[in-house]
Amino acid sequence: MELLYSKIKPCEYDNSSFSEAFEYGVVNSDNIKIATGYITEESLLELKAVLLFYSEENQTKTCSLVIGMHGREGFTQAQYEAAIDLATFLKDKGIGSVHVSTAFKFHGKTYLFSKAEKPIPVSGMMGSSNLGNILDSRQWEVDALFKEENILSELNTLHEELIKKASKDILNWPKPESFIETPDLLKDRIDVDKADEEEYRKIESTLTDRVFDLPLKTEAKSNLNAYFGKGRLATKTGAIRPRHWYEVELIVPIEITQADGYPEQDSIIRVYTDDGWQFNCKIQGDYGKNFRSEGDLRTLGRWIKGRLERAGCLKVGQPVTPEVLQKYGRTTISLKETADPKVWLLDFSR
Repeated sequence: MELLYSKIKPCEYDNSSFSEAFEYGVVNSDNIKIATGYITEESLLELKAVLLFYSEENQTKTCSLVIGMHGREGFTQAQYEAAIDLATFLKDKGIGSVHVSTAFKFHGKTYLFSKAEKPIPVSGMMGSSNLGNILDSRQWEVDALFKEENILSELNTLHEELIKKASKDILNWPKPESFIETPDLLKDRIDVDKADEEEYRKIESTLTDRVFDLPLKTEAKSNLNAYFGKGRLATKTGAIRPRHWYEVELIVPIEITQADGYPEQDSIIRVYTDDGWQFNCKIQGDYGKNFRSEGDLRTLGRWIKGRLERAGCLKVGQPVTPEVLQKYGRTTISLKETADPKVWLLDFSR
């Protein structure tokens, strides 16, 4: 047995992390079995992207997923759409299924990796990590990696019985009559703060007449659709890491970046959004063409795509197209100058 720790300062150790062990397990297996208490739409799309990559490389891997808590506690609409999207993909490819625990609330977190020629999994994990921890989580988790056959055999039996006795295929499960309320778009995200109304109005009162309308581009595999672009090789595990669903950057035309007053190349600005959030953005690349959130590209992407999703214009896992933007009513985001050159307002209101 090997302990797996999250890598977050100040408690940062040499142990492998859950996400690293998961990647290694996927690379070195033919079949993946997951039973998790909670899911996120991002983690389901990540899992789908991984399986799609191997399918396209003629290295098909099968996957069985049991969602443990949402059947009783409810899904957000984005979570449900992502689960249906993954389940439909697995069924169409003939490589697996997504089940929802209906007999009880299953709070366990087990992950098994098997080879086609072996009846017992070759490795497995169990601990505190829900599926969302396959992404770069900021929540500290402790898990254990097992290679003992007796433990792996028991966990394998548990997974099979969860499917047969306590769950239903989500594609045959009645669609929820209602969804639980989606949390605030950027709630609990690292380096994001909520701006109160008084603070926002005070900054708004310092606006100048200078506004830059940043175009929202709908290329197939970049800008708002970076998720569909080529993944990155993780040299430590040999895995291809997909681009995250909410990973976004805006490519700003040179006629805007070179205009008088546009933020300088390699500068960091503080943006206040029209719906009350504040976070840092970086101006990078040749001529300052790349506009992205600092640190985590998903912050800006979640703010933009989340607005499209909430407005009913974009479904999780589907590309942003000109029709999506037309339905929303905006093809640009307005970057508005204030009296402080390091503080700007970002407006994506309809």
